Amino acid sequence: MKKIVSLILAAAMAAMMLFAFASCGKKDDDTLVCGVTLVDRINYKDENGEWVGFDSDFAKEVGKIIGMKVEFQEIQWEQKYNELSSGAIDCIWNGFTANSSDNGTPRKELVDFSYGYMLNQQCVVVKKSNLDSYKSEADLVGKTAVVESGSAGQSYADGAVGDSGKVIKAAAQINTFTEVKSGAADFAAVDIILAQNVCGKGNYDDLCIVNAIELESEIYAIGFRRGSDLTVKVNEAIKTLRDNGKLLEIAKKYGLENSLSVQETINY
Repeated sequence: MKKIVSLILAAAMAAMMLFAFASCGKKDDDTLVCGVTLVDRINYKDENGEWVGFDSDFAKEVGKIIGMKVEFQEIQWEQKYNELSSGAIDCIWNGFTANSSDNGTPRKELVDFSYGYMLNQQCVVVKKSNLDSYKSEADLVGKTAVVESGSAGQSYADGAVGDSGKVIKAAAQINTFTEVKSGAADFAAVDIILAQNVCGKGNYDDLCIVNAIELESEIYAIGFRRGSDLTVKVNEAIKTLRDNGKLLEIAKKYGLENSLSVQETINY
């Protein structure tokens, strides 16, 4: 009798596990989980706690076209590849620079990228009082930089400061401005889209972009797991949103229309 009861319990547990896996699979099939961090005008929360910004609105419109519910998962940027490979997120959709590298490995070898959709570049941010000391990239050697950990800014700063310099890693790009303001870092290497909206305003009115140091152009794209069938689906949706004007409408909403640039072929 005990043996029969044990078999029944084992069968019940197996059924529950199968149901749980089936439920999870169904959720994954119907939901697009986007890995994000807080970036002004790109991904941030409004007064109601809802994710808004260009990338957030963009993702929601793509979700409508491909028939998937869109969810946003806030992540630590330096853990983005682990989050993606583990299945915790389906894509990295957060001002993700495609033509960059991490620890010497081109990002195109780590993820499958969607079409490019927005131009960007890294820039150098310093205190206004120190601006005259920065005339070229040579002036960055030996300095202390602050960057978002795992960002394109880190890839640049690691080489720019040289062996005699130092790179401080912050959890988010917005935190880098505080480090420069406090004097903990000499300069920040961040996305120019963010810097243009922060420098010279509010608490950061004493910071500015070093226009004398102009870095190479970058392109934002969405990163998917290698071999994911979502890449093709999202690319078709991007073309639709470009052609019907919805993508431009979203860009204008956040003052990013001059940066919008859909590129079906990315120059890595």
